Amino acid sequence: MNNQIIIFILIVFFIILISIQYSINKIIVILKKISDQLSIISMKSK
Repeated sequence: MNNQIIIFILIVFFIILISIQYSINKIIVILKKISDQLSIISMKSK
């Protein structure tokens, strides 16, 4: 009984970690796209 609870908690913890990592990667990609767009705009304005 106790072991199953520990295993369940570990699995949930890993799933949360993976999802956080995934969303951080998505945010980084979006930020890079935005910064690329900004740099293109600033190059055009020069």
